[in-house]
Amino acid sequence: MTKKIIAILILILCLGLILTGCPKKTVMKEEPSVKKAEEPSAESERLARLEAEKALREKELTAERERLARLEAERKEKEARELARLKEEEAKKALAEKELAAERERLARLEAERKEKELAAEREKLAKLEEERELMKIKEKELEAKEEESKRALAEKEKEFEKSLVAKKYPGIEGEVFESKLLKDVYFDFDRYEIRPEDAEILKENVALLIKNPDANIQIEGHCDERGTIEYNLALGERRANSTRMFLLSQGISKDRISTISYGEERPQDPSHTEEAWAKNRRCHFVIIVPQ
Repeated sequence: MTKKIIAILILILCLGLILTGCPKKTVMKEEPSVKKAEEPSAESERLARLEAEKALREKELTAERERLARLEAERKEKEARELARLKEEEAKKALAEKELAAERERLARLEAERKEKELAAEREKLAKLEEERELMKIKEKELEAKEEESKRALAEKEKEFEKSLVAKKYPGIEGEVFESKLLKDVYFDFDRYEIRPEDAEILKENVALLIKNPDANIQIEGHCDERGTIEYNLALGERRANSTRMFLLSQGISKDRISTISYGEERPQDPSHTEEAWAKNRRCHFVIIVPQ
């Protein structure tokens, strides 16, 4: 920029020198007396003109200097603004980089915390799985122990059931007949054949025993007290036996394993003639039949 200003000044000086050059003399054919009289006046005019031109050049030079000074000031101001802008941008860039670095650090910290949490959760999950596996092993062992215990109990019950069998002689029944105290009787209200709730629980126990002993076939005997006619009590005893049979069938016992018979009032459990004896006689009794 300085070189440009110097070149402009040199150009202005050259222009001034051109303008201040000697003017061409005009040859006038005048009278010697007139020429001598006019020479001072022409010189004065020339000098005045030169002074005016000099003043104009100085004015122009001053204006040019002012313009150049203004341009220089504007240049410096522009450079200062540009420098300030660059500094501001540099500061913004530095701040952005700092914020970016802080954000990266924050994200890295969050990622590390996330990984640590995931790792901790995975460790906890593995620990729970290991604990569940150990508990499963314990439960399996307990289940095995229970199964062994159940097998032993079943074997003992089977032995107990076998030991409880008592051979009986029943006229008209083919094969061996046994009775067991483990097969319990059920009882009925007067002149009724519906299974009472408390007797349903007894029948469920009998069902469980029959399921554990699938080779045992049973005969259900229907009994009545002495009140009523023989014919009526035989029919009532049959209804009681059939009602009991239907309950056993509903619990999963095969119909091929069950037969029924009614003895009416012929075989009382208690021959007394009291309410207590009659309550004992209104029953269904179970016997086990082993075909020959």
